[in-house]
Amino acid sequence: MGFSSALYPGESIIDDSTTEGELVDIANKLGMSRGLELPDDRGDGYGYSGTADQFPAELLIPESEWEPRVKEMEERKTRTSDLVQQAGLPHKDQNGTNFCWINAPTYAMEVTRVIQNQPMVILSPASCGSIIKGFRNNGGWGLEGLRFISNRGVVPVSMWPANAIKKQYDTPAAWEEAKKYICLEWWEAKPRNFAQHFSMLLRRASCAVGLNYWSHEVTDEDPVFLDGEPCVRFRNSWKGYGTNGYAIRRGNKKFADDCVAPRVAVAA
Repeated sequence: MGFSSALYPGESIIDDSTTEGELVDIANKLGMSRGLELPDDRGDGYGYSGTADQFPAELLIPESEWEPRVKEMEERKTRTSDLVQQAGLPHKDQNGTNFCWINAPTYAMEVTRVIQNQPMVILSPASCGSIIKGFRNNGGWGLEGLRFISNRGVVPVSMWPANAIKKQYDTPAAWEEAKKYICLEWWEAKPRNFAQHFSMLLRRASCAVGLNYWSHEVTDEDPVFLDGEPCVRFRNSWKGYGTNGYAIRRGNKKFADDCVAPRVAVAA
């Protein structure tokens, strides 16, 4: 798997030829876990009702504009990944925990802060995941994380190490600090609705996406075109994965079974 171009030299690609076994092998090779658990029945397809707003129809970008907009972002270096790299924001490393489902929205929060010119602060996925799962290293899904972040926020790694599932960090001072990193406003794309998903990325909304075929959640950052096909460039929470955490999904693998993005990283 790979793609060669001036913008994405040697970038790894997940496409229709990528098997589940290959994805498992990659995780095993890197010593990483996945941990996504999506519910079987989500009614109308939206899973975040009450926590995230459905992506507004009036913000859909016509498909005829997709490729010119992507080209402009690439030429001007105004892609989300460009802004993230300029800020020096590192990708997450879930380091063997089963917390992909909380790493992705936490990282999306960090990216949104960068896009909104707020000070860069690295946040601790384990601070939320530990409380939600009763200090057990269990899988979950994004709604659990979003509800928690919307109510209590996320503790910075300066007060709760990123992967520490330990009660010693669960202090009143930590959660007082977490109030600075509450997000009340989220957008949700309908599962596998690529027009909504791609429009969100074109608007530089960093999307935490659940992928059933991978049992994994990652963060989509950039809309890209490969050989005339609209695709997505994502960042994984695995150390040693891809190019600085980045890789591309195309074909049927680009569709997200679960897709949410913070609208405002800190809501007053």
